[in-house]
Amino acid sequence: MGQFDQSPMFAGELAFLSNFDQTPFLMPLLDAEVASAEHAFNALKTVDEDQQHHVLEAPTPGESKRRGRRVPLRPGWDAGVRVWAMRQVLTAKFAVPALRYQLVRTEGRVLVETNHWHDQYWGSCFCPRHEQTPGMNMLGELLMVIRARHRSTT
Repeated sequence: MGQFDQSPMFAGELAFLSNFDQTPFLMPLLDAEVASAEHAFNALKTVDEDQQHHVLEAPTPGESKRRGRRVPLRPGWDAGVRVWAMRQVLTAKFAVPALRYQLVRTEGRVLVETNHWHDQYWGSCFCPRHEQTPGMNMLGELLMVIRARHRSTT
């Protein structure tokens, strides 16, 4: 796995970093409490309020992801809006004091969502095909930016 050998998947003690973590939080852009970051992110994929509600009402993060794959995408989604959306979601999620505290406690760790499902954009896949090529790790990068911001304000 190269440079990410010491960075586990967002499981165990780091499960709170996963977008599938089910700690509810207020998502101001949606004017709603959301069940997970996955719910919020997938709802933000669209500007259609009915579709947003459909995604937010999903019983699990996995179902919200499936529903989010069927919504009409917000303009500019693939041209950087998705990174903006994820940053908004993570900012709202880590406004929850207990989650913010846990995030700040990861100081010194490189945060990488290692995976085996070939996600080289948000994380870094460690399957045989990808293990020699680290992913972009956008989720981990955003988490570390938010962590640094919280560290400087605590």
